[in-house]
Amino acid sequence: RALSARILRAGRPPARAPLKRRGRLLHAGMAVSASGVLTLAAVLLAGPLAWFLRAGAKRWRGGSGTAAAAVASDPRQVAQPEPKGRDEVSGIDYLLGLLGYAIGIGNLWRFPYLVGKWGGGAFVLAYLVCLVFVAIPAYIIEMVMGQYTRKSTVECFRMIHPRWVGLGWGQVVMLLFVIPYYNVLLAYAVIYVWGSLSDPLPWVGDSASYWNNSVLNNYGGSYEGVGLGGIQWNLALALLVVWLILFFSIAFGKEVLAKVTWVTVVGPVVMLLVLLVRAVMLDGAADGIEFYIGKFDGAMLGDLDMWAAACGQILFSLSPGMGTAITLSSYTRPKEDVVKTCLIVSVCNSAFSLVGGIAIFSIVGNIAHNINEAGGATTVAEQARAGPGLAFIAIARGMTTFGGGTNTMAVLFFMVLLTLGLDSTFAWLETFVGYIEDAAGKTTVPRWQVVLSVCSYFFLAGLPYCTRMGNELLDAMDHYVAGYFLLLGVALEAVLFCCTFTWQRLAIAVRRATHGGASTPQGRQVRPELFWRFCLGFSMPVMCLFLFFYILSSDISKAYEGYPDWVQAIGWSALLLLLIITPAGAVANWKGESSLVPIEEEAAALKSTLASQCPAAAAPEASPKDGGESGGGGGGGERRASPSAESRERARRMVEEMAREIVLDEAPGAEHVLTPDERRLRSTAASATSDSENDGDGGGSSSAQSVVSGASTSRPPGGGAAVDLLFARRREEVPAASSNGPSAAAAGLADSFFAPRQPSSS
Repeated sequence: RALSARILRAGRPPARAPLKRRGRLLHAGMAVSASGVLTLAAVLLAGPLAWFLRAGAKRWRGGSGTAAAAVASDPRQVAQPEPKGRDEVSGIDYLLGLLGYAIGIGNLWRFPYLVGKWGGGAFVLAYLVCLVFVAIPAYIIEMVMGQYTRKSTVECFRMIHPRWVGLGWGQVVMLLFVIPYYNVLLAYAVIYVWGSLSDPLPWVGDSASYWNNSVLNNYGGSYEGVGLGGIQWNLALALLVVWLILFFSIAFGKEVLAKVTWVTVVGPVVMLLVLLVRAVMLDGAADGIEFYIGKFDGAMLGDLDMWAAACGQILFSLSPGMGTAITLSSYTRPKEDVVKTCLIVSVCNSAFSLVGGIAIFSIVGNIAHNINEAGGATTVAEQARAGPGLAFIAIARGMTTFGGGTNTMAVLFFMVLLTLGLDSTFAWLETFVGYIEDAAGKTTVPRWQVVLSVCSYFFLAGLPYCTRMGNELLDAMDHYVAGYFLLLGVALEAVLFCCTFTWQRLAIAVRRATHGGASTPQGRQVRPELFWRFCLGFSMPVMCLFLFFYILSSDISKAYEGYPDWVQAIGWSALLLLLIITPAGAVANWKGESSLVPIEEEAAALKSTLASQCPAAAAPEASPKDGGESGGGGGGGERRASPSAESRERARRMVEEMAREIVLDEAPGAEHVLTPDERRLRSTAASATSDSENDGDGGGSSSAQSVVSGASTSRPPGGGAAVDLLFARRREEVPAASSNGPSAAAAGLADSFFAPRQPSSS
């Protein structure tokens, strides 16, 4: 790399001499770039503009404000002093959150480097195989379990069976290690964004020197007798900027975060497209693209190190095994089609990496072309193997070849890296805050104080990575923590799924969440079933465990990257802690019992729900002729049960399902305190009452909700009165019914809720 830099400089006019001051490169005559500043402003405004356009379109269609008006009209929902139950996010916000979580800085920073290192198209093929047979199946089960249990990772695993709590806590500790060093990568991007606003760019002439001396101020590869070294305050300040952005994005609720993700998800897509169009026009771009998608080194497919790198890349990108997808899915709506969302996110994530690779290798091809034109001799393969510093050395140097658009393209590229990384951290922080909120239960501590404490801890934990030896420590921790435990975590989740959660429960959960949709009236079938069973029961655990032990044997025989013993010791210690926590939790809770509803009851409830929605499906003996004769006009009474009876049954199932949750969370004889599920039921009843008073009882789901709220000619005053009656009877009936199981208790509550009653009993 040093030889290439000298050759490149030899064919250029002499650069202005840099002044070295305390490890920084200061160029005389450096000025603010107007194009860089304007580009940065446009990038920051792109997301809010997209969000306002979407909000305006919704308001134009008349779809906004209904829910807010309903809440505002009911003072009981506004003046509620208790803490809220579990938040729910809309489908588009859920999708954007997952897209931002999956598409991270590694898609442009690490993926192209691995493609160059492992033979071009051969690595891409291995990456796609691992995507289909490992990552997508792991992602699906996490999303389904999160939506099904409505719990964050630790409590989700506890509900499935307490023996899996250790795996959940292992994932919590892994986030404690990963989040601090991951955000140092974003601090690097902040420094380069700031530098992109200068004219000329501060790394003109020698991008490797700028990276090693000005940004890292490292020891130059000599590790003998050195420690961490002092904190580099330019990195520490950039890290502080990153954590301030994260705090203000997360501290004030999911509505603020949803607006921020419009910047951090929409922005990178727009910027990447602009960068792609401009990069493919560079001289030598065709050579880089040919190496990327045209070269296929088949011999590499027999290299297990390449398969380990491919599997690690897709797992770290989608990040199943970290528990984040479980927590994010616990906040989505119970009727969200998470299988469709999973496939969309998985395809978009890999497409972003593959398309981004075209832009990166176009720039790498241009770098090789310029070196050769200056009289040097290099290849795209040599330039692509620039190591993890590919983005901050080779690509940074490539930014200087865009002529008058140099500052514009530099701002675009490094803002893409920054916003991609912010999205991933948003998801991890939400996961971590979710752990704290679930553990604390009902608390009066404001959310912003919790988030402030978490952000302060992670900022301080990230300072060791801002030292002179910080980049090497970062690489070692990433290898020993994320590299190992992601493989082990995904393998253990496959065992958890096959032995405890089971395929049948997943199929029921997906159908229950998707039934009644326009394209899935009877619920989505997860097909082909044989393929998914093969992936979940064989390819996913076997591939991950095999690669885990293969990497372990390699690291035992040879120290990773030749780093000093004390760096290796820190990495091994972190991994050992994770390997202790996971089985310790299993041993401590081995005799516990699952809190899941028996699968037979789940199947029966689903069958009853589907039958109530589609009576024809429950009565196959009815002839098509009968349905045809009664379907012409207003003779619907001959074709199916009366609207009131059908709505009543559907409403009863609604209440029974929610009552089951109440029973599972209620200890007999406990003091009566409204739970989040009870508040949700009260809110449903109150809003349904409002709807029934405006629309009347006309059947369908509106009719069902009016039955839930007790809205009828004899309904007592107050939308939540019928629900209050249910709560009042609960303490007497739950202990008596508990001996027959939670489902029986739930059914009893639902029966008492719909039992005939005298007006005086209200």
